[in-house]
Parts: sequence; structure tokens; C-alpha cells
Amino acid sequence: MQGVSVVICCYNSALRLPETLRHLSKQIVSSSIRWEVLIVNNNSTDSTASVAQAEWKSYKLAIPLRIVDETKPGLSAAREKGIGEALYDYLLFCDDDNWLAEDYVNNVYGLLAGNATLAAVGGNNTGAYEVTPPAWMNFFGNSYAIGKQGNGEFEILEGTRYLVGAGMAFKREAYQAIKQKGFGFYLTDRIGNKVVGGGDVELCFIFKLAGYSIAYSANLNLQHYMPAGRITEAYLVKMWHQYSYSWLVFEAYKLLLTGSKIAVDEAYWKKVARQRLLEKAPFLLRYIKSKVKGDLIFYLPYEVELMYNVYLLRNTDKLMELINELRSKVGYE
Repeated sequence: MQGVSVVICCYNSALRLPETLRHLSKQIVSSSIRWEVLIVNNNSTDSTASVAQAEWKSYKLAIPLRIVDETKPGLSAAREKGIGEALYDYLLFCDDDNWLAEDYVNNVYGLLAGNATLAAVGGNNTGAYEVTPPAWMNFFGNSYAIGKQGNGEFEILEGTRYLVGAGMAFKREAYQAIKQKGFGFYLTDRIGNKVVGGGDVELCFIFKLAGYSIAYSANLNLQHYMPAGRITEAYLVKMWHQYSYSWLVFEAYKLLLTGSKIAVDEAYWKKVARQRLLEKAPFLLRYIKSKVKGDLIFYLPYEVELMYNVYLLRNTDKLMELINELRSKVGYE
């Protein structure tokens, strides 16, 4: 059915939801466009459901808000539930801390309805901070789904570029098509307070391998609320230290997305990992000094790239398994 389903996945979201729903209540949407708000309650132990119902009811809107439960923990499971329960053909992932601009829903509909080969679209995510953000936030913004995701008014994101899940909208038809082609997901997004993710990036990569495009639009704007506890050095380091498996999966997708027909095997990837580690060696002293000084912008990417390539060296068999599975799905010859 034509329309937009705004899917909000919630885990103990009672404190965050009111402001998110307040922004949704201010949406200016053409009367010809049907839309709804769908709350996926993912094992919350607080009053998420009752807060959502009471908050939405207070606005006296004709737009329905529904609540469904997903008992399997994790953002990926909750999003899958939302996709299955949504009434409309266009799905919009709005996190419980995303404050959408008043024309967001209307613009999502226009963008997806007006582009036949477009599977997904995203825009500009601006940080809204509980406290003054640290100086390093500008460099690491993408790790928090904050930043401008493209250039100009509208841009098709080619190659290995992707959209973050916060504010991403996509077509159910495209999602069903990748499922029918046998694509599954190797990554699971956030589970409870575990900060590792990558499911949104993987979805974008699968759309591309299946022949769809994804795009940036300057007409999609939201604020992403950041509480003080999420913009600490400890939180950032913990998040980055859990990237290795996600990067291994991305390595497989990127090989195919770049059109490479190179004959790769475990020996090839071991050589790649060793070469990358050797290239890091001259900067080891700088890394040590940077870590002592707390220079996150240098030491953390360096450190995590070392960790990843050591992980790759030990898991080339897993990478080849991923590559071969993906090649079988896209008809690689």
C-alpha cells in the first residue's frame, strides 16, 4: 500500500521517546500521503509502550501510532519486525533519539516514489548534544550517524558509499527482492547496550549488489540527540574496538562492489594483511606518543586498523567463505 511507515525501534526508550514523538507530531505531510508511526518494543523493561501511547494521544492526531513487540533482542531483529508489521510500502527508520525536520516524511515519499531504481535514501544528520561535544566529535561524527551524507541537492552514492541507519528510508519492494535473491545478513546491529553494528551499511551494500541505487538528498534533515554518556572517550574506544568483524564483512562486499575480478584466496588476504601491518610500522612511535597524549584522532584509527589486520590475518578462511557466498548470489563468473 502506498504510504510511509515510520519505524521506531525501542529498548528502554521511555525517556527519549517524548521528544522524538513531539517532532513527528509536527510533520507537514500532504493530505494525499498516508503514513503511520510504528513502535517496535524490543524487550523494554521500562514504560516505553505506555509513554509512547500517552505522548502520541496528547497531540490528538489522526495519524495512527501502533506498538508491536519483538522478543528477540537486538536492533536488527527489531527492524525486521518493523518491516514485517508496517502497513506501507516505504519504510523510514527513525531511531528513538532522532528528531525529524517537519518535512521529512513528505520528502521521503516524494523521493522514493519519483525514482524507480532507487532503493534507499538518507540526508543530513546534525548532532543535538546534552553537553558541549569534545573537539574530536567532528572527526568521529560518522561513527555516531552524524554528518552530511552526500553533496549538492541530490546525489547517487556510488561504489562503496553508504547510508547510516538513522533516518534511512527504503522501499519494501527492494527489501523483499534482496530476500528473494537469497541475500541474508552477516551483521547484527546494537543489542541492548552493546555498541557494535554495521547492519545499515550491509543493507546498503546488498541493495547495490542487487542492482539498486541509494542516494543522498539535502531535503532530508534530522537532529540526532547525543546524551553526555555517549560522547566520552571510553564509549568511543569501546565502539571502535568492536569493529573488526564488521570490517571483515565489509571487505567481502567492497571486493564485489568495486567490480574486482581478481582471483583471491587465503594466501592473497594474508599477504594483504601483512602488507598493511608493515605499512603501519613506521608510525608506531607516533602512535605510542599519541596514545599517551590522548590524541584520539590519530591513535584510535591506527590502533583499530592494527587490530583489524591482525584479525584478518587469523580469519582469512572466514573472509573467503563470505566472498564465495556473495559471489554465488550475484552470479559472479
